[in-house]
Amino acid sequence: PRDVLRRLFNALDDAGLAEGGLAQYSPAHDMKNMRSFMLLNDFKLALESDDQLSLVYQPRIDMRTGACIGAEALLRWTHPTLGPIPPAEFIPSVEETALVRPLTAWVANTALRQIQAWNAAGLELKVSINVSALNLDETNFTERLLDAIDAHGVSTASLELEFTESAVARDSARVTEQLSLLRDAGIDVAIDDFGTGYSNLQYLQQLPASVLKIDRGFVMGLETSERDRTLVRTIIAMAHDLGYRVVAEGIETPIVFDMLRDWGCDEGQGYFMAKPMPATDLMLWTGKATIAA
Repeated sequence: PRDVLRRLFNALDDAGLAEGGLAQYSPAHDMKNMRSFMLLNDFKLALESDDQLSLVYQPRIDMRTGACIGAEALLRWTHPTLGPIPPAEFIPSVEETALVRPLTAWVANTALRQIQAWNAAGLELKVSINVSALNLDETNFTERLLDAIDAHGVSTASLELEFTESAVARDSARVTEQLSLLRDAGIDVAIDDFGTGYSNLQYLQQLPASVLKIDRGFVMGLETSERDRTLVRTIIAMAHDLGYRVVAEGIETPIVFDMLRDWGCDEGQGYFMAKPMPATDLMLWTGKATIAA
């Protein structure tokens, strides 16, 4: 009976998305849902494990000087039996559940420990972490984050929080209040994947954010698409007029790097400069990391 009910719900999900509202049971969809459910259950154990979750760091480069001035912390999960799980396969599911709170806490504390270790070794980098929309619904989110920063003995200026457009466009009053508390505490706030969500000038004008990250989808098309070039140039100019620092993601060629630098983009990250790497590798990489400006 449980299998029959599961199959009915799978068909119901498909019917809700299908034109005409009709769908047959799909074994492939069923398998995908079962794997997703299994991963979600296993992720609870991963959060309690010492060796399943880790962070890698992708350098952020000052486009004008070519120096590494920060890094984005990216979550990785090595499942004990399935091996590496792609972030796109488990993070969206986790972010829709109560697990997002311990997940964000784990990422923040791990990143803060790393900042503390780098500072002790003489390396000062601003580290950005991705934060879910559900975290903005937590009344004590900022308080808990500030307590963690204080416990690790690092500066609030060494941390940046990245929120997607969909996160900051849900409830303007609540979002603005939470982001204002973060900014007032000295933590930079970035709007991630700009251009893919609810882009509008009104919320850009009102949000207490300081960084705007252009989605990689636009950046990767710069060499071949005149429309993307026009759009990205316009975003950079508009963001600067509104007081934002602009970061471009997905830079993979020197041609794109030069374009963005010439248009006044402030920072960039992408495979042309460096792939995400473990913290120890980044420490070594920064010793020789200067992109020709």
